[in-house]
Amino acid sequence: MLSILIPAYNVDLRHLVRDLLRQCRQLGLTFEVLVEDDASDATYHRFYEDIAHEPEVTLLTNEENHGRSKVRNHLADTARYPYLLFMDCDANVKKPDYISHYLQCIRSRSAESKPFVVSGGLAYREQVPEDDHRLRWKYGVRREVRTAARRNMKPYAAFTPFNMLTTKNLFQICRFDESISSYGFEDTLFGIQLQLANIPLEHVDNELYHDGIDANDVFLKKVETSINNLVHLYRSQKLPDSFIQNSRLMRMYAQCGRYHLTVPVHKLLNAADKILQHFVLKKSSLLALDLMKLKFLCDRMAGESVTD
Repeated sequence: MLSILIPAYNVDLRHLVRDLLRQCRQLGLTFEVLVEDDASDATYHRFYEDIAHEPEVTLLTNEENHGRSKVRNHLADTARYPYLLFMDCDANVKKPDYISHYLQCIRSRSAESKPFVVSGGLAYREQVPEDDHRLRWKYGVRREVRTAARRNMKPYAAFTPFNMLTTKNLFQICRFDESISSYGFEDTLFGIQLQLANIPLEHVDNELYHDGIDANDVFLKKVETSINNLVHLYRSQKLPDSFIQNSRLMRMYAQCGRYHLTVPVHKLLNAADKILQHFVLKKSSLLALDLMKLKFLCDRMAGESVTD
């Protein structure tokens, strides 16, 4: 009935998988857990092999890194059951009725046999990390954690596949864009596809903990990579006007162009680069991070304009 799909890369996910196995077995559920190791370092192989001994777990392995988009598509294609539960490998179960909550979502829609998406959301631990890991945690708590009621106000804009229940037949209509093999914006594009295809998307309060808290410098590098993906999508004309209008970063860049300030703002951000990095890396300043994002965008979009 249910295929649990986990793209895995350099994470010990044994605790996550065992919690999921326990809940599914207690419910007497027909299920499988597919874990796809996307060319992790050898250190992690024994962790994946350990969970692969469980009868409901199938371990798939890639000799080369394919990226999350391609891995998610492959997991959906490989799944045996009609309902798919995606989660990231750095997640952990928060609630003892996590699987049961999603089963209620399935039962309420099973008669329709139409594609749907339910997003459970994410949560962060209350304990504040050390200074050198605080940026990612602070960003998550301030920018990502939202109640289902709030996320449902703009359901497609709030979409993330971090914790997502859907149907196998959805992937006959929408797929993750495999041209995005690195971190960032593959979830945004998938949400746009869902909206364009009129796929029902509902947010519920059924969070998973996000425990993959990167070091500050690693997270800043991922942010820079995500801006590269954003520019790729923009130049490929894969972003609708509605996204540009709803994106705070793109609106800010567009306003700079509107008032002919792009070049001077870019020069100012370049001059302030070391100061901004200090506040991002040492003080975990989200304002400085926003300005670094704008700098990265200006770097990549030099000579181009975005209409407001």
